[in-house]
Amino acid sequence: MLAPDPGRLPNLPPPPAGETLRLSVDGLPPYKERRFSIRNPRHKDHGRFLALREAATRAMAGRAWVTGPVGLAMWVFAPSLDRDLLEYVGGVMDTLDGSHGPEFTYLPIVCQDDCQVVLGEFHHVRSDEVRYEMQLSFLGAEAEGREGELPNNPLQRTGSAGR
Repeated sequence: MLAPDPGRLPNLPPPPAGETLRLSVDGLPPYKERRFSIRNPRHKDHGRFLALREAATRAMAGRAWVTGPVGLAMWVFAPSLDRDLLEYVGGVMDTLDGSHGPEFTYLPIVCQDDCQVVLGEFHHVRSDEVRYEMQLSFLGAEAEGREGELPNNPLQRTGSAGR
């Protein structure tokens, strides 16, 4: 067995466009840290990375990762956050795609690259229980060709200098 475990090779086709997966994981999500990757087995919070990989692998149920657009909604339930919410978003996206470094290689689980996440919604919900929930939507062709309709297009934003 390789150390660390790179993940399982899928044996089924990817989820179809329109399908949605829901995950719930105890604890805080993995986070993005530039100086020392949470994907590295020596990272103090590497367990968060592994917990999400295990939950996502179960949810994908042997299916291949998608190569098209993905939507990600995430709710982090905790009394407070020790990091910016976007650092958790970055860590989650890095966990769900494939990656490699000098000391590790991980196969993708949900998508091949985090740039496939084209729609997002992220919330911190104050709660005594610490967990996070995610909804992954496989957008497929429904998101293609809609660039002019998406709110991040400067031509569509009210008051934009690009109008």
